[in-house]
Amino acid sequence: MRSLPVPFLSRALFPAFVVGACVLTPIEARADSPALRPVVAADAPSSPSATGPAAPIATLLADPSALVVWLRRMNPDVRAAAARVEQADAQVGGSRAWQNPTLDLGLNNVSVGRFNRSAGVSRADTLSYSVGVSQTIELGKRGPRVEAAKLRREASSEEYRGTLLGLVSDARAAMTRVTYLDARQHILEDGLASAQSMVDLTKIRLDRGDVSGVDHSRLVLDANRVERDVSDNRSDLEDALADCEAILFAPCNAAAATLDSAEKSAGGQFVTDDLNAAIASRPDLRALRFGQQAAVAEATMHRRSAIPDPTLGVSFTRDYYEAAGAQPYTLGVSASIPLPLFDHGQYQAREADKRAEELSAQLQSTQRHAASDARSLLIRRRVLQSKLENLQRAALPRSKEVVDSTTVAYQRGQISLTDLLIARREHASLLLEEADTRFALFSVENDLRRVLGIDQILLGQKPKEDS
Repeated sequence: MRSLPVPFLSRALFPAFVVGACVLTPIEARADSPALRPVVAADAPSSPSATGPAAPIATLLADPSALVVWLRRMNPDVRAAAARVEQADAQVGGSRAWQNPTLDLGLNNVSVGRFNRSAGVSRADTLSYSVGVSQTIELGKRGPRVEAAKLRREASSEEYRGTLLGLVSDARAAMTRVTYLDARQHILEDGLASAQSMVDLTKIRLDRGDVSGVDHSRLVLDANRVERDVSDNRSDLEDALADCEAILFAPCNAAAATLDSAEKSAGGQFVTDDLNAAIASRPDLRALRFGQQAAVAEATMHRRSAIPDPTLGVSFTRDYYEAAGAQPYTLGVSASIPLPLFDHGQYQAREADKRAEELSAQLQSTQRHAASDARSLLIRRRVLQSKLENLQRAALPRSKEVVDSTTVAYQRGQISLTDLLIARREHASLLLEEADTRFALFSVENDLRRVLGIDQILLGQKPKEDS
């Protein structure tokens, strides 16, 4: 899965953004401020290169079942995984089939060279024709072969589920990244508009001699920096839209999408009492267990190659050489038994054993790493939740009060522009830090859902018990 680093506001953003805000409107300390509100459909970003119906991000984030349906219909990786399940199911049918019987046809007593006519017979009178059917009977191999095929089918089914669940997680992350960068783009564009307005206002005050040329130049530089930040974030947003399109196979439309809906799509209660049990039910781990059991069944089948498979046959013979005392009509029964002296499946059995050993080791390693990842993510989640709570309940309200009081003092001429810039800069930094923290918390919870296999309930199928 593509990693989604949490971008932080460039240090150059804050001065220009906060200066404009001090003239236009106070910065709100809420996540639903105008900069974070969903944009209208006309302004919503969408994939510039894609054609066809767009993927509604807001709908797919709010309804995970709709996302599953979308991926099943649009993503070729899901269709490929489904085709592999059908292939495995066909192999089960093939494993049950008996070997085809053999039809034997024969022509005997064909004279070669000088023909003895003393008995008064022709060459045709010495011929004999035979027809027969033979069948090889497998002993001890069909059962393990069918069992191995069934287990491989179960493994393919779990791999299909794992593929679909992985794409659900990746699609959720890609759509949320688009939503996050879209909200951030509006913050930056609002900051740029405010900075440019402040530059224009300061130019008027400079002409009147109310401010120094140094202050005006500093504001111009700040506005230029914010403009570069806007361009950089727009590039990141286009990259996020391309990633979203690659997963959903449709242009992504972020109209009405909000960080709140994204957080709800990945949030919820995470059961931490028994991580190993939760992880063990993941489709990829179940696929490994089924694959291991299939390898064991194959090893049993190959070992039973030491048991010879007899071939039984029955034949009918029509012999025309009655002048020599031959019986005109005869039936024959035959049996042949191969001798497994050199190859009795020992090498194939050893290969299957090592395959089972490999899958067992891979299963243990994957489960151990998943448990470690889950514990780390839970710790990270608690840290981010505590940080977000502190920002929303303490830091942002206090910073808002400082900005309000500093703005009033500046308007009365009691403090300098530098003091107001510092207050505004810190408050803007906290607002962007809150948005970054919310996105980081979403990323952690989305990874937790993947590690613990929580999204399995979206498929509407209860996993089968391992046989």
